[in-house]
Amino acid sequence: MEKDNPKKSKRKFNQTKQLIRLALNNGWTQNEIKDACRTQQSVVSDWSKGTKLATEQQLKPLLEVFGHKLRRNSFRVYWYIDSKTQEKSFHKVEGTVVLSQAFNDARRDGHRLVKKIPVQKLVVHHQGENKFRVVYQSRLTFRHSSEELESMVEDAIWNSTISDQYELSELLNIIDEYALSSLNEHPSDANTLPFIARQALLNHGFNIDGVVEYPAIW
Repeated sequence: MEKDNPKKSKRKFNQTKQLIRLALNNGWTQNEIKDACRTQQSVVSDWSKGTKLATEQQLKPLLEVFGHKLRRNSFRVYWYIDSKTQEKSFHKVEGTVVLSQAFNDARRDGHRLVKKIPVQKLVVHHQGENKFRVVYQSRLTFRHSSEELESMVEDAIWNSTISDQYELSELLNIIDEYALSSLNEHPSDANTLPFIARQALLNHGFNIDGVVEYPAIW
């Protein structure tokens, strides 16, 4: 019979906040988490805010239910095609996608809207320990025409440039700057992207400076 590892049972779980947020987002209340983890509601509140870390042993009941979602190693494959040489490079970016926002070009026949074509895209991967990587995408077109490529595989139609890793505060500055400098032809998107980015990050359980919170009593 395998013995419990006392060091493991006391080990702090760095993804405590994300695990608690997963449980709350799946309908658990703080009282239910408190009972399952045999602790106090004030402790659960601290876990959910990220001000305290729980041990793996304390979180065992939640890890049995939601642990697979934290352990899942997601990744996406991107490519970049040099416009002059047509040389191709391929990139595998790991981490959960926390933001994927496309920006459309409205194609019109006179005053009639024919269709919207996505021509730019911004994708953000969370790579753990408050580190993020941005993928800047532009729509690929055929070499001898301006016609856009089409594919059943979404990322095959985009020319992708991968950024360095950023901390959360750096990421928000990068996104805000992108909205100002790279979305001149998409004024509505330029104005709404800062909101959309912060909403997406909050939905994934990240704390953002400058956001006024009005917590509910669970």
